[in-house]
Amino acid sequence: MKIQIYSTLFTSILCCMQVSAASICNTPKSTLSALDRVYKSNQFRIYYSSQVDNEHYIPDQTDLNHNQIPDYVENIAIQANATTDALTVLGFKHPLQSARYKNVAHYIDIHVLKMSGNGVAYELPSHWINKASKENKCALLLVIRHNLEGFPRNNWTTVTHEIFHLYQYGYSQFKGGWYLEGMTNLMERLLKQGTQGGNGLTPLPSISSELEQKVYNVPYNHLWHRLAVLSDQTDGQLSLPKSLLNRTYLDGSKVFKDDKLKGHAFIKTLLENMDTMSHQLSKENNWDQYNWAETAQQAPSNRAYMLNMIQKTMHQFEMNQTLEQQNFLKLK
Repeated sequence: MKIQIYSTLFTSILCCMQVSAASICNTPKSTLSALDRVYKSNQFRIYYSSQVDNEHYIPDQTDLNHNQIPDYVENIAIQANATTDALTVLGFKHPLQSARYKNVAHYIDIHVLKMSGNGVAYELPSHWINKASKENKCALLLVIRHNLEGFPRNNWTTVTHEIFHLYQYGYSQFKGGWYLEGMTNLMERLLKQGTQGGNGLTPLPSISSELEQKVYNVPYNHLWHRLAVLSDQTDGQLSLPKSLLNRTYLDGSKVFKDDKLKGHAFIKTLLENMDTMSHQLSKENNWDQYNWAETAQQAPSNRAYMLNMIQKTMHQFEMNQTLEQQNFLKLK
């Protein structure tokens, strides 16, 4: 989902900040009293409420393995681990290993809360100084709604979606819904059935007005699915280890609905190119390469640079053979 203000529970998040070698780590003072339980799974910590009368209490208390932890919480961890493990196999740089967050953030924390959307991914890590279960460690932060209907059934990949935003933040400073949401809508299909979202048949824009109206002004646009199809002439086979593909949720349902996703190699290369451009602009403008101002990250003037990186990646993948591709490559 789009980045939005957290909730009144965390209004103090921007109060105090300590400067680190790369990213900045927020130091909010809230005790997060509503989140009285934590479930740890590898590099993830899932915080949730066990208080029945609390608004953040998870309604679905199913506990198939009888370990006193709601399956809802454990399934969040299962999806989270499967996502990062798969992306690592595919060559993506884990956010905690990125130049921006390495040695700054030590965990990815997931807060399970009542909220209006489905999830939020926060760019800046946080060190909750008054929460003992945070272990005095800075961590990246996701928020997941406490009552996703039937999760993980009903094709929910919200955890994957929000985690991929952390990958985008780790690679570059660029923002914009057309980029953040559009690309992530493709990549969350790593766990879904099918080789790409939609049908991937919507042609690339051929004129500037079409690029503006159908891509830049549309968060969930068709650009990324078309690029995925054009960049990948295979059937989208992921070649993930069977031990990973065979993972299941606690009810026995498969985490990966198939082993296909077109375009992942294109997206990986594009993110690397975005990283290069982000650092170049930081140097040219004398900006902190890991902490641009929000206005700079969202600036429409970035679009030309981002488009240039998309076009560069297309050339790297020899996507310059057809008239459709050639017309898109001419756009500025």
